[in-house]
Amino acid sequence: MTQAQIPSSQHNVVSQQAQQAQQLQMMLYKDIKYSVNSWITPSVLVISSPSVSKIFQRSGNNTSLEQIFSQYVLEKKKVSIKVNDSSYELNDFKVNFVTLKDYEQQIQSQILKDTASSIDSLATDEYHPNFKLRTKQDVPYFQKICQEPTPWFEKYRHQFIKSLHNLDLETFTHPIAVILAVSSEDSNPIGMLVKMFEKPPPIFQQLGIEATNIPKVYMLIHPDNAHTESEKRLNEMKTTFSSSTSYLLRVNTKEDLCGLAFDHSTAHLNPLTNIINGILSKDIPTFFEKEIGGLNDSIATNKKSFFSKVKAFRFGGKKTEEPIEAENSKNSVSVEQSIRKVADLYFLLQDYENALSNYKTYAKEFNSDKSPGFYAAANEMIGLCNYMINKECESYFEIAYNNYIKSGLIHCGARVTLIHGYVMKKKSNYKALSDLFKTTAELRDIDPFCSAILWEQAGFALLQTTPSPLFRKATMRIVMAGDKYSEASKRKHALRCYSFSYSVYESRDWNLIDDHLHLSLVRYSFFQGHTSDAILFVNKLLEKNCQSFQKQNSIIREFLYISKTYTKDNYIGELPIPSINNETISVHLNDYSPDGSQSVWQEMEEAFKKEAQVTSKPQLQGFDLWKRDLYFEAEKERTAVVEEQITVEVEIKNPLQIPLQFNRVHLVATFKEQKPPVDPSIQPPLPILEPQEESNMSPLDDNAMTKMNNGSLPFKVEPIDILLLPSETKKIVFSIQPMKPGNLIVKGLGLCMCGAIWGKREFKLKNKRLNKTRQQRESIVYEPNLSLTFRVTCPMPRLEAQFVDFPESLYHGELRQLKLVLKNCSNKMGLKNVRVRLSHPTAICFGSNSEDASCIKKLDSSVFLDVALPPNATVNVPCWVRGMTVGRHTLRCLVYYESEAGNTDLKYRLARCQTQFDVRPSIRISSLSQQSSTNLNAYLLGVEVDNPIIGGAGDSFHIKQISSISKHWKIQPLSYSTDVPTPSIVSLNPGKFTNLFFRIVPSNGEGIVQSKDDEISITNISFYKNEPMYDSSSFPTYHFLEYEKLTIDQLQQQQQQQLNSSSGGGGSSGMIQSTSNSQLNLMANTRDGGDNSLNDNHPNHIDLLIYWECDNNNRMGVLNSSNISFLPTHYNDPSLAIPWGSWKNTTSPSGKSILYPSLKLPLRYQIKSELLIKHDFEKERLCTVPLKLQLSNCSFIHPLTLSVDTLLPHENIDQTTFSTCQYFWTGITKYNIELKPQEIMDLDLHVCFAQSGVFNINRFKINVKLANEIHKEIFSTIQHLINIESNN
Repeated sequence: MTQAQIPSSQHNVVSQQAQQAQQLQMMLYKDIKYSVNSWITPSVLVISSPSVSKIFQRSGNNTSLEQIFSQYVLEKKKVSIKVNDSSYELNDFKVNFVTLKDYEQQIQSQILKDTASSIDSLATDEYHPNFKLRTKQDVPYFQKICQEPTPWFEKYRHQFIKSLHNLDLETFTHPIAVILAVSSEDSNPIGMLVKMFEKPPPIFQQLGIEATNIPKVYMLIHPDNAHTESEKRLNEMKTTFSSSTSYLLRVNTKEDLCGLAFDHSTAHLNPLTNIINGILSKDIPTFFEKEIGGLNDSIATNKKSFFSKVKAFRFGGKKTEEPIEAENSKNSVSVEQSIRKVADLYFLLQDYENALSNYKTYAKEFNSDKSPGFYAAANEMIGLCNYMINKECESYFEIAYNNYIKSGLIHCGARVTLIHGYVMKKKSNYKALSDLFKTTAELRDIDPFCSAILWEQAGFALLQTTPSPLFRKATMRIVMAGDKYSEASKRKHALRCYSFSYSVYESRDWNLIDDHLHLSLVRYSFFQGHTSDAILFVNKLLEKNCQSFQKQNSIIREFLYISKTYTKDNYIGELPIPSINNETISVHLNDYSPDGSQSVWQEMEEAFKKEAQVTSKPQLQGFDLWKRDLYFEAEKERTAVVEEQITVEVEIKNPLQIPLQFNRVHLVATFKEQKPPVDPSIQPPLPILEPQEESNMSPLDDNAMTKMNNGSLPFKVEPIDILLLPSETKKIVFSIQPMKPGNLIVKGLGLCMCGAIWGKREFKLKNKRLNKTRQQRESIVYEPNLSLTFRVTCPMPRLEAQFVDFPESLYHGELRQLKLVLKNCSNKMGLKNVRVRLSHPTAICFGSNSEDASCIKKLDSSVFLDVALPPNATVNVPCWVRGMTVGRHTLRCLVYYESEAGNTDLKYRLARCQTQFDVRPSIRISSLSQQSSTNLNAYLLGVEVDNPIIGGAGDSFHIKQISSISKHWKIQPLSYSTDVPTPSIVSLNPGKFTNLFFRIVPSNGEGIVQSKDDEISITNISFYKNEPMYDSSSFPTYHFLEYEKLTIDQLQQQQQQQLNSSSGGGGSSGMIQSTSNSQLNLMANTRDGGDNSLNDNHPNHIDLLIYWECDNNNRMGVLNSSNISFLPTHYNDPSLAIPWGSWKNTTSPSGKSILYPSLKLPLRYQIKSELLIKHDFEKERLCTVPLKLQLSNCSFIHPLTLSVDTLLPHENIDQTTFSTCQYFWTGITKYNIELKPQEIMDLDLHVCFAQSGVFNINRFKINVKLANEIHKEIFSTIQHLINIESNN
């Protein structure tokens, strides 16, 4: 019947039998009371002829006769045995079929090795997956989820105790029956059976086995191809031996196990079942009855003979002393062996009471000093018998253990330890159990694997101690278990112990333990194929760098040896060293050289992008791509060009105290070609295959180098050999050159460590966390770092830029001419639309004159260069540089350009160049403006110029010319009228200064210069006769002044924005809010009028330009003092930088700062009248004098609404004054007027005097309307004295 035809009921029976067998096996391992019968089992000796072995080998399963017999005793066998007056009913009687080979003296180490190998299939890398025991608080949870961390221990204990029998100390292995088997193929089977046991084997004499009572069973094996008469042979056997002990067994060599395989359903039909049952039911019970009875009689006889001879000796003299002693010694040994034999037989019969009695008698025959081994064996069995009948047993196990160790039988002591430990565990005595296992595991000659098992159990016993587990001590014992597993070459067990202990000691900074665990974990992680874990532990082993030079050298050597031995193709993957500073990795495309200030270049490039965003018809066509894709929303991969190198600067460090050599260090990357576009005209569309990813992750050996140089790879790398001294850090620039379009991702560095093992060090770039949306903020989402990801595009022209004739140092304000050289390095295509952006936009003016000047309109805009660059062309762009600010400067120039041929992937490219220069101090300017007291339409201007360099090392400067630029005003010298000052006044040696004073008056159309779309007034005053003057309206002086004014405007806007943001955050008044809005509107109006800031020159401002020359190499420069405010300024005017009437320093923060009161209103007034009046008070008591109050609105754009009130005689100006005026006003005493911009109005007033004297006519006030319901009162503080004389 095939398996498909087997009924389901039979399947269920088989399944139930398998489950029952598994349960019995578990009980056999866990319960000593159940498994003791498996350890101590009667033996049946099987002796067969060579032909019998050949018959069973022909069946193909390499089996033997004793193995087939063993199948028939697996089930429970009931045996009845009667000894003297006692009957024994054994429900599960088992025998062990052995051969003479099993009695040969085996090497104990091999037995222990086989025992250890029996549990290899149960070994695991960890006690419980995905759990790390770190603190004492984790122990209860660990015990809950991992109730049996070492499930292999019970099986090992069973196999260890079962396999270690000492033939000199016990008789359990003595056979209780002998099966003699021959084959019908033998020439004389009967004669062979007679000779087989005619004389007992030598092992019987060695072990003292008495063969008289041992039953013998004779068996004839008849194969199916034998031609002899089997029945005739069987009859001869029965005649020669006995019919009850002679058997014929027919076998079929064509079937498995010769057709004798055990089947429970058909076992009753198998002749071998009858043979085994006959041996168990007849021969063995007979043996027990005869053997025990005979041994008891022998013991009694020997004891009686012994005592009688002792008595004769005591009363019969000394003649028979020596023979009696010799015979007594012989008889005593026989008695001891007999007692042990009887005790062992009773133990096999499970009669533990009789066995215990005999073992105690046997123990009395020895002592621990002369025969510790026999004494230990007796006490071991006494303890075991006591345990089986539930009596006290631990003291006997302790005696047995100590005497086994004393006699040098270490592994017999380990056997007692395992049994005693089981008893302790039953009583939950975990502390004593752990100490017992630890003591045994520390024995010198114990098997390493057995020691490891005991160390491991000792550790887990301490975790179960109450009330608190001994956590650290338990972990240390598990570490010791790992060491012993390592000694026994059990790598998986060792890795498990080290991994478990490492989670406890991790991050505790215990260097010795850390080093031991890390090094062990490196070894066994490699052995188990966990390469990534091994690399991790190597990193942790070396990262503290606390080992000695010799220790680190040993670690590296061992690491290289293990790696080279256990890795495939000599490639390990991730290497532990060198260390890479991932935060300093910088990528440089071929457009520019490496630069540390990467953020500055990025800001300049971002400014290009923003400029393209706000332009309605962008001149930067390449940045349309960014505009469409919203570049600021997501990071884009960089764009590289085919056959142009990409350089990556990496900072690597040797963290160790030994030098390290790395060979052929190179960039490793992956490359993937882009999918070809789908042609819609092809129907149906052709299938597009996914491009294959290519990489150079394998070792860069000679074959790989040849393959790369032949163009087999889509990119090329340049390997470098690096030697790192102890603790040395180096910055190395690596390069990679893509050879075709696609996507390139740089992964890290590939290298050969110390010329032994290949591997890589991957870059670990930091990702930016996203928090733009609510979902991103609530979760942890990171944006991929694409700084090492490149989109390789088709060839593009490449531009090189360089400044030529750039001075190393400049004086403040100095002008120098230089060139910007642009070179097209491509020999295939030209470039166009060249634009330049500078880090210091006000320091450079491009062009040679006003006609070809290329200037910026705003500080955040770029400069367009009208140049043509065909292939291999070079263009020199003239430009001027001016020293703007004192200090050390790095001028960075970013050049934007596009390809004439066009490129869909890369619409534009950027080139960089930079240079450094110093700006040294020259002269310093301070200015003072104040209103004139004689003319409402004239003002005073004071200019102080000094050479701030103190000491003899400075240069001398000569003021050559001063120029003013304004839309409505000009300057006139006050210090002289026709003759210019002497040279000594305008020549400034170090530490000297000079003061110059001028009058500011309306230009009235004089000196008007047409500047672009508007007219400005330029006044040039030279301090040297007969020398040509500088043209302040020409290039580049005029443009640098414009740049400087743009900078001032930008600063004012920033200050205003800060003011608005601060006032908007608090509860500001309506007036302040209204004023801020009006100022913003005025700003917008003034800057929208045109491109040139000078065209919107504020009427309240005048610009000064001071030209100087230096004796050092005839250098010249110009300093600007722009936006000098000299008029009273309207409260709504945003151009008010500082109050008028104060010194304003324009070149140094240490200039004068003498402030004068400021009205902050564009209102000027004065009184006009006769100053001397003669009056006859006798004729007319009151003297009335007419006068005019002249009011002027200085503003050019704002009208003024005001009222003028005269004060009564008793009306005081402030609360501290209580005097009464001696004159009073008459006539019209109040006016309400409105002054238009630049309007002057006279008001008629009359004042009356009652006596003569000198009077100060200033008792009036002006009320100016600022806003709705807001007014400002101005009390006159001027002095207008009128002298009233009497005619009498």
